[in-house]
Amino acid sequence: MRSLLPVTLLLAAMGLLAAGAPAAEPVNPYPRQVLSTEEVAEWTFDAGPDGWSALHHCRAEAAGGNLKIISTGDDPYLAGPAVRGEGPVAAVLRMKSSAGGGGQIFWATEQHPNFAEEHSARFAIEHDGQWHEYRAALASGETITRLRLDPAAAPGEILIDRIGLERIRLHPLELLAVEQSGGKLHLDLRNHSDAAIDFAAGAQRNVQPGRSTIEARKDRRVSFLDAALAPFEPVTVAVEPHGLPPIRRTVFLFRPDAERAWLTIKTDGLTVKAAPDGSGARLEAGGALVAALCPLVHRGGTLPRLRVSAQAGGLVFEGDGVRVTLAAQRDEVSVSITSAEPVEGPVLRAQGGLEGGLFAGLEYLGRGERSSSDLDIETAERLRYAPDPMKVTMPLMACATERGLAALTWTDMALQPVFAAPNFFDGQADHRMALRGTKIEAVILVRPSEPRPSGSGAVKPTVEDAILWAVRRRGLPPPPPPPRDPAAQDKLCLAAITGPCAGPAGWGHCAEASWQRHPYADIASTLWRLTGQAPAGLEKLVPGGGHVRNDAIYFVTGRAAEWLRVRAGQVQGILREQKEDGSFRYSGKYQRGHYEDTSSGHCARSAAVLLDYAHLTGDDAARDAGLKTLEYMKRFSVPRGAQTWELSLHTPDVLASAHLVWAYVRGYQLTGKDEYLAHARRWALTGLPFVYQWASRPVMLYATIPVYGATNWRAPNWMGLPVQWCGGVYAYALVMLAAYDKALDWSEVARGILISAQQQQAPDGPMAGCLPDSLALEAQRRQGPFINPSAIVSLQRALDGQADSLAVAADGKHRVCSPFPVTIKDGKAVIQARAGAAYQVLIDGKRIVDVKSAGTDTVPME
Repeated sequence: MRSLLPVTLLLAAMGLLAAGAPAAEPVNPYPRQVLSTEEVAEWTFDAGPDGWSALHHCRAEAAGGNLKIISTGDDPYLAGPAVRGEGPVAAVLRMKSSAGGGGQIFWATEQHPNFAEEHSARFAIEHDGQWHEYRAALASGETITRLRLDPAAAPGEILIDRIGLERIRLHPLELLAVEQSGGKLHLDLRNHSDAAIDFAAGAQRNVQPGRSTIEARKDRRVSFLDAALAPFEPVTVAVEPHGLPPIRRTVFLFRPDAERAWLTIKTDGLTVKAAPDGSGARLEAGGALVAALCPLVHRGGTLPRLRVSAQAGGLVFEGDGVRVTLAAQRDEVSVSITSAEPVEGPVLRAQGGLEGGLFAGLEYLGRGERSSSDLDIETAERLRYAPDPMKVTMPLMACATERGLAALTWTDMALQPVFAAPNFFDGQADHRMALRGTKIEAVILVRPSEPRPSGSGAVKPTVEDAILWAVRRRGLPPPPPPPRDPAAQDKLCLAAITGPCAGPAGWGHCAEASWQRHPYADIASTLWRLTGQAPAGLEKLVPGGGHVRNDAIYFVTGRAAEWLRVRAGQVQGILREQKEDGSFRYSGKYQRGHYEDTSSGHCARSAAVLLDYAHLTGDDAARDAGLKTLEYMKRFSVPRGAQTWELSLHTPDVLASAHLVWAYVRGYQLTGKDEYLAHARRWALTGLPFVYQWASRPVMLYATIPVYGATNWRAPNWMGLPVQWCGGVYAYALVMLAAYDKALDWSEVARGILISAQQQQAPDGPMAGCLPDSLALEAQRRQGPFINPSAIVSLQRALDGQADSLAVAADGKHRVCSPFPVTIKDGKAVIQARAGAAYQVLIDGKRIVDVKSAGTDTVPME
């Protein structure tokens, strides 16, 4: 399912698509100007349903001049009659609803006669029983032939008074961008028409460059001198085409070299220099300009006339119905804005070249990368500079540059955050973070790059530092209460494995009949843990089956030697793929757009397997190869590229965070090197922006977004669409880390993710106990395929300190691997098993010992 987009963003994208512009060009956050609209079709339902008919989960009939829709499920939709509308067009609805969820309009065209996700537009619905008008741009340059309406995502009643289809006439001239460089302002213009257009262009405080002509369907750059005045200044540029309405845009210019008498706040960590008129402020740390507030606040491109009303302990600006307070402590600046009308502020602009950027839930950028790019998603939903706030997983935007780190956090998750790196709003080479609303409480972190003690280079703060700061400052939210007690939870998981997932040949990874059944080792191990009995009839085992590896079943059914052969064969295959530098390379269609043929997640997945095997067996070749990959992976800064079966190698990915934590924890366990533990901690921090740390829906807190991108670059768009199995692997890795690192309560994060998974499990029905592949947040709808819960059981046991997969003990001389908890004492393995159980242990990766348990068992290591 595709995510919500404001109509204005769809209009902007529609303009680009209509012109046939390449998606990779710089982002224009302003839609093409609409000159007029023309009605193509209208359905008023005065004389009947007007050709609209229910297709799924609903009934529809004309009643009292309205189309009355009774939604009977979570996916109601109906289709209209044949229509003909040449794009670009917009759909307009007057509707009231007492159902739930968002709305969606699909369209069919002559070239694409079937309804498809990529030919749809979403819109938010107020389900308050009141009449509202909704408008959705249909981003198509083709001739539309039919519409499908999804009016809700939950049961309830919907009344529609009118549906209209309007053709939109757009201004033929588009102002693509305003940029400042070299002491000049540059306007990038495009002519979308088939005729040349004469125009004049200029700006406030600047000389008009004179009249010019832009040829048919061409781009043109117009430049003129920037008459530098104030450090913070709004400049309105105007393009005046002959015989057409003018196009205007206001940009806020920050001039770092401009001086004035500042109002100054100083702390031990930073200096805030504010303009006396409240137009903006410089944020300096470590003797360098790290960021600016430009502007401090504005209303629709206009600066309010502010005056200083108080200075004790901070600064207070008031005027034009706006009140702004500034205060500073250590490396933080607190900003409070109250306005009678919606405003934008503070507008935080990080200075310098980008080293890393983060917009939690939507963007994870590396050095020099651009936000709202098409590298991870190519549809109109790539424009995510002002997204639906429901897609924001935690209140954090951050940019790290060579000058330092600037980050912004806030309290009210209903505010509209705005993120642009680089700053395509104002056309300057900085990076813009802002909030929109009427009551804004925000805190800004400012940290400088600091010289290394050795004098070589600088220690640069990272976006992961901002993540840790934001989480510590706000605190981890308490996990929601579990949906059932432990006994009921185990019973539900057991019912799923023995019920919808089961079949004559074993179990399905997913419960649907289309998934083949196999005697999967992970699921068989889970059954043994839950029941104390190995499943009957296991003539062979197939590795895998769950998202967390569990091989205990091999050691309690006399198959330890088989396990050793299988895992050794897997390791040998990985070793053959490893390159001389320790990397693993990818070749395939999902490399498109990425700047290299490898990624952190792609390497870490293999490193984790190698180091797991070395941890279990002590194998030197696997250990050395895995450590070589850990050294290679120090070059990476973004968790990405762990799901190349359907997603780009470039796409930020929580599964990459999981594999990286897993691999570095194993590296620390094998070597004791603190630097590996530090890397594990850093990669654990990268996973937190994929985890919802707030909630406006019953099942939302600690739900996990899998990636910041879309399958095959188009659909589904996974931003704002939790996939808990990915988060479950991350949570399991956090449990491993929690034993060694106390930077955060990693177990608390993992438990929150576990409880969200338990909430998402189907509580009853044909898929009872299974985990949905995804959860539609707004509709609270579980979406298949439905996955077996073996990984949920593993995570629960690991968190509760119970035996899960295979336990390991090592004393520097020997290593023992067991399906029960094990320690080494006086040259013997001491195993806390279950009296009467028959099992095997593996000593030093070579010797297999059969044990008939007496409860506490000892096995000589020599």
